[in-house]
Amino acid sequence: MDRRQSVNTGRVCQPPTIRVGTSISFNEGLIASGTGNSSNSLQVDRPQISRGRSGSACSERSNSIKGKHPVSIRYRQLIASCFQNPHEVVGRKILKRTVEMRSDFAKFYFAATQEQREELEESIKVLLKKTVCNIDFLDEMKRMAEDFGEKLVHYRSAGFKADFFSCLADATIKECTFLDNAVHPAHQTLSAFSQFITMVFSSVRDGFYNEMRRLRRASNSFSTGSGGSRKKTSIDSNSNFELALPSRSASPSGDSRLSDECFTPTVHECEEGFLKPPTMVSARMC
Repeated sequence: MDRRQSVNTGRVCQPPTIRVGTSISFNEGLIASGTGNSSNSLQVDRPQISRGRSGSACSERSNSIKGKHPVSIRYRQLIASCFQNPHEVVGRKILKRTVEMRSDFAKFYFAATQEQREELEESIKVLLKKTVCNIDFLDEMKRMAEDFGEKLVHYRSAGFKADFFSCLADATIKECTFLDNAVHPAHQTLSAFSQFITMVFSSVRDGFYNEMRRLRRASNSFSTGSGGSRKKTSIDSNSNFELALPSRSASPSGDSRLSDECFTPTVHECEEGFLKPPTMVSARMC
């Protein structure tokens, strides 16, 4: 009886509340179809995630890897702690060790003046101090190292060569490891300075070669301009010589009885720009 009455009156019973899990794949299409009534809609707490393309995720990952510092944070801290110790003569020690390692560098070192030696020692020490202070900033370190490499170009007059960079880098690594005073394990100190000095001297070499290319382009442009002017002068002189040839009088030889009338152009031939052929020579040939 009660069942029949509920059917006739048209009353609809509300379904019981359903507990839905937080699975994203299961609830992805149900949230959008919820009604305006908050009591009847399914409430699901989903974590906010980005559904971008796989290519964008890969590009972000590659950018993060590209911008990663080649020296780890632990090694950077080790290097900074080493340079807190006294290091005012590190530039001189580096050059002395390079002299012992390579004979042609020794020839360059002893051929340079005392002022050039002191300047080179000071510049190496300043380069190391500045790069260590900016060890967290790759762009600034690269700029400083390239500036140092550009300044080394004017030592070429004393015998400096680009082949010295590898030997200088090795000597710098060895002398910088002594600044640690055996506080850290030897293999850690050596690995830290190997990565750091290799990165610095690669930029030093780039700056040296960039300055060499710039000077070469400047010298080539200057030589091309001067060579062009000399070539133009020679062409002008040759043209003047060629123009002067027809005006010379040919010296008579043998029985030649050619008169000046043979080489006198007629009115019609002057308009066309051709000279009258010699008639007597043509008569002889016939």
